[in-house]
Amino acid sequence: MKVLIADDQSIYRETLKAILRPYGTFVEVEDGALAVEAFQAALQAGEPFKLVLLDIQMPHMDGQEALLRIRQMEKQAYGASLDIRPYAFIVMQTSMEDPIQLVQAFKKGHCNGYIQKPVQKAELLEKLRKHGLIG
Repeated sequence: MKVLIADDQSIYRETLKAILRPYGTFVEVEDGALAVEAFQAALQAGEPFKLVLLDIQMPHMDGQEALLRIRQMEKQAYGASLDIRPYAFIVMQTSMEDPIQLVQAFKKGHCNGYIQKPVQKAELLEKLRKHGLIG
């Protein structure tokens, strides 16, 4: 599985890679703008990301804006069909406990999940199992 990890803190990127190493290959970036660029490049190359992990608070472009732009790219690439199978599974991550941020991520950006930092291995893997991304 091809995974995009976007977080401005290297410790969290390393933690996510360590958890997911048995399940995929990674591209890691430090901010939302770079996440959007990486996502677009993968989409144009015909090798889209299956899983995207976005930190909500990042410099240059936050995770909320990156989420909206990624979903817009997918809509342009795949059309407005109800078939969302080609769409990436996007999990937002944050250390904040702001319900407004979560509502925006789910309602406006159509993210697939949310995890609280520090990321717990069992919680993340269970979420991915539940949605059929890993066995």
